[in-house]
Amino acid sequence: MEGPLTGTRVIDLSQYIAGPYCGRILAGFGADVIKVEPPDGDPLRRWGPFTDAIPNPETGALHLYLNQGKRSVTLDLATADGRSVLRELLATADVLIESDRPGALADLGFGYDQLKDEFPGLLYVSVTPFGQTGPYAQYHAWEITTYALSGLMYITGEPDREPLKNGGYLGQYGAGQNAYIATLAGLWERAVSGLGQHVDVSVFDHATSLLEMTDMAYIYAGQVYPRSGNGARAAWGIYPCADGFVGVVSGPLRRWANIATLMDEPILADSRYQQAGSQSELRDEIDALMLPWLITHNKEEIYQQAQALGLPFGYVATPADLFKNEQLQYREFFHTVDHPVAGTLRYPSIAAHFSDGLWDSRRAPLLGEHTDEVVLSLGHDANSRARLASAGAFGGAPPRDGRGGGAR
Repeated sequence: MEGPLTGTRVIDLSQYIAGPYCGRILAGFGADVIKVEPPDGDPLRRWGPFTDAIPNPETGALHLYLNQGKRSVTLDLATADGRSVLRELLATADVLIESDRPGALADLGFGYDQLKDEFPGLLYVSVTPFGQTGPYAQYHAWEITTYALSGLMYITGEPDREPLKNGGYLGQYGAGQNAYIATLAGLWERAVSGLGQHVDVSVFDHATSLLEMTDMAYIYAGQVYPRSGNGARAAWGIYPCADGFVGVVSGPLRRWANIATLMDEPILADSRYQQAGSQSELRDEIDALMLPWLITHNKEEIYQQAQALGLPFGYVATPADLFKNEQLQYREFFHTVDHPVAGTLRYPSIAAHFSDGLWDSRRAPLLGEHTDEVVLSLGHDANSRARLASAGAFGGAPPRDGRGGGAR
C-alpha cells in the first residue's frame, strides 16, 4: 500500500524508544525506513517479554512494535567500510534519525555540521534526553530522570508521601511523536527551500511541556499544585468496586445529583455536596456514602450506568480488558500482523483513522534481513558485497536462507 510518505527514505540509526517510535510512525505512512543496526542488533531486541518466554533478538516485544514496517541493515560503523556504506545510504536519504550522545556521531564523521554541505537536503533528526545544547546535553538519563526533573513526579502521588514515577514510557513515546511532527514540518519546509536542517528533540523538554497547566499556574498566580493522590481539586477519584477499580467523576457541579441517582443514595444530592470545593473538603463523608454501592457492583456495569446518566466515569482497564474492549474492536485499533519468527500477533495502531487508509501495519524486520537488497540497490555487485563482508562492514556471518547479512 502506498502512503503519503511513499518515496521518502529514512535512515534510522536511533535506539531505545523515542527515535525508533518516530521511525515506526513514518514507516506506517509509507516511508522507506532503513533501520541501521550494529552487527549484534539494536539492544532493544533483547528486551522482553518474548514470545514463548524464550529470549530471542527477533521476538522481543518492544522491537516487534517499534520497528514495524522497517528494513534492517547491519553495519559495523567501527570499520571504514561500514562507514562508507552508511555514507552511500545517506546520499539516497531524505531523513536521518539518531539518538546518540551529542558529539558521538561527529566522532565517526557523521555529525550534522560534517554532513550538511555534502547532503544539503538531508533532514537530520536528533532525539536525546536533554537535546544537543546546554549544560545537561552530555548527561545520561533514564525515564525516571526526566520524570523527576520535569516536575511530573512532583504532582504525582499522595500528598503526605514521596513523589511517584508515572507508569510506562510516556516521555519516550511523546518525544517520538514530537520528532515525527518535527520531521513532517522539516520535510514541508524543505519542499520550499530545498534544504534540510538539524531537528533537535529533547525528551526532557517534552516531559516539561506536559505540565503546562501547573507551569502557567505558577507563572501567572504563584500557585504550586501539590500532590493530591487519589483525591483531587474536584469531584473525582479512583475507587474499589466488585471486580477492580473505577474512576468516579461528576463533571460539572450541575451533574452531581446524578451520582445520587446512580448510587441510589439521596443524601448525596444534599446541597452541601454541590458547592464549589465541597467535594474535596467533605471527601471522607462522600466516600463513606459511595463505597457501599461501588463495592457491590462490577466496573463495566458502573461505567455503563454512569455514562447513561451523563457522568464521565471510567474503569481501570487491565490488559485483558483492552483486548476485549468493544470500542477498540469496533475501530480496529489492534492490527494482526504475521512475523516469520514471532508468529501472528496483534499490535496497537495509532489514534487517527483515515477514510483513504493512509496507515499500514507491517511486521518488524529480522536482524540484517535487508542488508543484501539495500547494498545491491546502492550499485554494488556480488563481488563488491563479498569484499565488504570480508572486510567486516556488516559485522556478521554471511547471509543464509536468502536473507541479508547478519540475519539470525
